Amino acid sequence: MAFLQLEYKSQALMRGVSVKVILPSDGIGGQWEPPYRTLYLLPGYSATATELITYLSLRSQSELKGIAIVLPDGENLFYQDMPDRMTFYSTYVGKELVEVTRNMLPLSGRREDTFIGGVSMGGYGALYNGMKYRDTFSKVAAFSPAADAYMLLAETEAPGFSAEQFQGIFKSRENYYSGDTNLAVEWTKEGVKNRPELFLCCGKEDRAVYRAVEQLETTLREHHVLHQYREGHGDHEFDYWERMMDPAFSFLAGIKEGTKDKMLIPEG
Repeated sequence: MAFLQLEYKSQALMRGVSVKVILPSDGIGGQWEPPYRTLYLLPGYSATATELITYLSLRSQSELKGIAIVLPDGENLFYQDMPDRMTFYSTYVGKELVEVTRNMLPLSGRREDTFIGGVSMGGYGALYNGMKYRDTFSKVAAFSPAADAYMLLAETEAPGFSAEQFQGIFKSRENYYSGDTNLAVEWTKEGVKNRPELFLCCGKEDRAVYRAVEQLETTLREHHVLHQYREGHGDHEFDYWERMMDPAFSFLAGIKEGTKDKMLIPEG
């Protein structure tokens, strides 16, 4: 395994950025040859790439499944383009970051080898940008995503969230639900080509987003959108997301769950 930190001047964000990268260059699950399959993994609200690497077994999952992981920071803006602030986070994670890392590192340029995922707010960003840039990303993994940003920001009483913050990012409730920011509508549109494959999970005790995730999953089923969905017990916490590491990365790698888990690798 190789761990890298890249720093470069982002055109989309108009400033320097720092990006963490994990490469499966010497994997315990096999000898992986480049170019590598790649997951662009988006942190949640108030979180950083370093936090995800610290609390989740991303390094072992990279080695076991042969998937490189690229982790930018998100800055609480739900990975949206915001022209009035000259900040284009959607363009950054969905286009620029993919192009830059492919140019710098031995990453595959094929759609079938390129994935996007995220935790909480990052899960919203993965669902939003995975569909928006579906010609780039073939699979999406959303861990306890903020599936309805209005419901999270404007209707909950959680610290740090407010209707004013929602308005600062998405303008109005009407604008949010009528635009491509409405995930339920975007993911169930008829006639969509190249709709990414989807892994979706959320703990039943998740007070922040479970109701929104449940509603999204019901809508996906009603519209016959193929996806994998996991619930299980857990709150909005790293303990639950860690338990979802092997299922999610097995989904991305296209292998049977548990066959390349560091605790469950069969003998022989």
